[in-house]
Amino acid sequence: MRKYRIGFSQCTNADTWRKTMLMEMQNELTYYPSLELITTNANNNSAKQIKDIHELLAENIDLLIVSPNESEPLTPIVKEVYKKGIPVILIDRKIESGDYTAFIGANNYQIGKEAGKYAVKLLKGRGRILEIMGLVGSSPARERHNGFIDEISKFSEIKIVKSESGEWENPGGWKIMDEALLQNLQFNLVYAHNDRMAMGAYNAFIKQKKKKDFFIIGIDGLPGSDGGIQAIIDKKFDATLLYPTGGRMAISLAGDILNKKPFYKENDLNTMVIDSANVQAVKAQSEEIITLHKNIEFSKQNLDIQVQRFYSQQFWLIVSLCSLAMVIILVSLLFRAYRNKQLANQKLEHQTQEIIRQNEELKNISLQLEEATQAKLRFFTNISHEFRTPLTLILGPLDNIISSARLTPELLKRLQMMHRNANRLLRLINQLMDLQKMDNTKMKLNAGNYDIIQFVRGIKESFDELSEKKHMEYLFTTALSKQELFFDKDKVDKILFNLLSNAFKFTSENGRIEIIIQNTKHHFVDEVCDAVEIIVKDNGIGISEKHLARIFELFYRGDYQTDIIFQGTGIGLALSKGFIDLHKGDLTVESKKGEGTSFFVYFRQGSAHINTDEIVLIDKEYDRVERQIESVTETVGNVDAFSKANSKLSNGFDQQLTILIVEDNPDVRGFIRDCLLDIYKVMEASNGKEAFDIIDQEEPDLIICDVMMPVMDGLAFTEKLKSDLRICHIPVILLTARSTHEQKIEGLETGADSYMPKPFNSKHLLVRVRKLIEIRQKIRKHYQENLLLPNTGENKISQLDSSFLKKCNKIIEKNIQNTEYGVEELSNDVGLSRVHVYRKIKHLTGLSVSEFIRNTKLNKAAVLLRESGKSIAEIAYETGFSSPSYFSKSFKDYYKISPSEFNQNSASDNG
Repeated sequence: MRKYRIGFSQCTNADTWRKTMLMEMQNELTYYPSLELITTNANNNSAKQIKDIHELLAENIDLLIVSPNESEPLTPIVKEVYKKGIPVILIDRKIESGDYTAFIGANNYQIGKEAGKYAVKLLKGRGRILEIMGLVGSSPARERHNGFIDEISKFSEIKIVKSESGEWENPGGWKIMDEALLQNLQFNLVYAHNDRMAMGAYNAFIKQKKKKDFFIIGIDGLPGSDGGIQAIIDKKFDATLLYPTGGRMAISLAGDILNKKPFYKENDLNTMVIDSANVQAVKAQSEEIITLHKNIEFSKQNLDIQVQRFYSQQFWLIVSLCSLAMVIILVSLLFRAYRNKQLANQKLEHQTQEIIRQNEELKNISLQLEEATQAKLRFFTNISHEFRTPLTLILGPLDNIISSARLTPELLKRLQMMHRNANRLLRLINQLMDLQKMDNTKMKLNAGNYDIIQFVRGIKESFDELSEKKHMEYLFTTALSKQELFFDKDKVDKILFNLLSNAFKFTSENGRIEIIIQNTKHHFVDEVCDAVEIIVKDNGIGISEKHLARIFELFYRGDYQTDIIFQGTGIGLALSKGFIDLHKGDLTVESKKGEGTSFFVYFRQGSAHINTDEIVLIDKEYDRVERQIESVTETVGNVDAFSKANSKLSNGFDQQLTILIVEDNPDVRGFIRDCLLDIYKVMEASNGKEAFDIIDQEEPDLIICDVMMPVMDGLAFTEKLKSDLRICHIPVILLTARSTHEQKIEGLETGADSYMPKPFNSKHLLVRVRKLIEIRQKIRKHYQENLLLPNTGENKISQLDSSFLKKCNKIIEKNIQNTEYGVEELSNDVGLSRVHVYRKIKHLTGLSVSEFIRNTKLNKAAVLLRESGKSIAEIAYETGFSSPSYFSKSFKDYYKISPSEFNQNSASDNG
């Protein structure tokens, strides 16, 4: 039996009449098992009903039943469905066209006439009527109104005083009645186009606590507690006209149409007036029909249960038969499998043992490879670090010799050649170290927010001298005055240095090199976003097309015999590409043999692409001293200038300053000693433990310490020294071959005051030493001038030293009236030996302990003179001076003004 799908587009399901229609359809479907009903609810919205019909068409319906919300708006869509060959049944309401298959509904015009006749009967040919119409634009409302008017117009003394749409809903009837009462409208009868609006009007009137003195006629005549029949029984309505839903007929008619049976296009439903005379009979008949519907539904449910039970039993019978067949098959297969089980088990056991053996072998090979790799990496790292020490002993003396003015041109040329190649070796070592870290996936960014324009301009300027020597046109082009970007300075410096070095290397004299920076959009691997583009462009020898695709591969050198550009290590461009990848950027190249090469570097703007742990926030803090030293280094031109600067520094002290060198390599130790010996007194130790033994005997003014040493390394030595209150004030310069950003931070976090990577030259070392000592001099000068004010400037002492001085000040102020309070008492109260207290205060402030105590008292006295209003004699005794005269002399020596003059100046300032 073929199945048919019926679509039912209902204008609303909100009222009882519409629900009754749907219930009748569903009951009738019991007799048509081949029909499937799909319903939609437009909620009194014509636009939604049109959309619902389109959706029903998408469901491939075979027939459409529609109750139009409004005639005119629904006409086009109904015509469209009809012209597609799909039968259309209109129920209750018509459209403005004859393009439909059939119509089911009562004759609304006739219902209006019957209502008019009954109204004339109630009013006895004379009265005023309030009409509550249905939805404007719907055919039932229009026809019921016209029929009613045609009937009452025969009686001139019957008038309609108000006619307004209640849109078929209870609130609409309520609203119209409210308005009529507010207007004091006089009427004898209410004619409502359905029972819902009639009930709304009745409830609105009753709410005013008025006695009903007019007639109410409704339309629908539905059973149930909220239907028109019950309203007549309750004497709320005087009459209602039966308006059949046509739900049962719609399903029956649909079955006839789909099964090609004869049918009528127009199917009028009969109506009747229900009033107090026949209401009980109609109610009994309705209840009988409802009971019959329930019995039918119950029978249908029982039938469905029986059918389901039949299908279930049929299913399980089939399953049982299939199971029996499967059991027979499985028994036979099991018997066969049992015979082969022993052979299969033996084969499986052999394979298992072989797999276990192979896994163990692979595991051992993997462990051996891992151990070999780690050993290789450790050796690689250690040997690269060790290269830096001899390079220090090559470059350092070379720098000193080249700086000498007593060299012949030929000798100077050879020495400069040695210096260039030593620096080239250093760069290769640095590249190998970077390559090892990248291979071991330990390299990460140390990015900060910097001005890329200023940064690139600085790199460009370092090649200016070379461009002048080669008579080249060397340009820096950008329309940007400033562009902030998150990047790693060290890595971007290496990228650009490598690209510019290649450009100068492979561009002949009188050539052209240009650096261009601009903002652009770039397609990275995952997205298109804002980027900064750096272009390094030259008109050199170029690169052949066959090599461009592999130019960034590690160790790729092309054809050594024919391609000059590949006569290198094959590391630089691969490292540059790796550094760019760490920034999640991009590096591309364009080149043509004999015409030149352009490298394009792209960095993403913003910081969203950089991990939080890759952003450096302490660059300014830890690198402050280094930047001061670098600026001083650049301004000093030769060794003579250094000697003058260091001699001036040395003359500022009462005795020669002492520097302790802690270095395990005797050659490096000797080189450093030779650099310092003309200016400073030098002590030496080969490890941290020896250094502490020396410090216990004689405290140095500064310590230069290597990091990698036996017994006690430099980091452990610095951490221990900086945590010891007795000696934490001694400045420390860490000297090491471990030169990465992370290692530098690690060293500075132990408390080191400066960090020097190997190799280094004597000029740089002397500046670092002198700069640190100058900073200490500034600190001493501050505390000599005012012990009560903390040093808040750039040259601050450590937290431990600051706490020590504050503690001493508090102890002295606590004992300020004690004229005998001196070094012994302060040492006991502080908890250090007399020697250590003397050394520490002398080193930090440049004062002896007795001077420190005296100056603390004088500073306190100055505060009292300015604020207390006490006499000079009272203040002298209160601050621990033996007599006012001694106090006045000490005060004048310190402040260059007598206490009385100080007092007068303070009074005039306050006045």
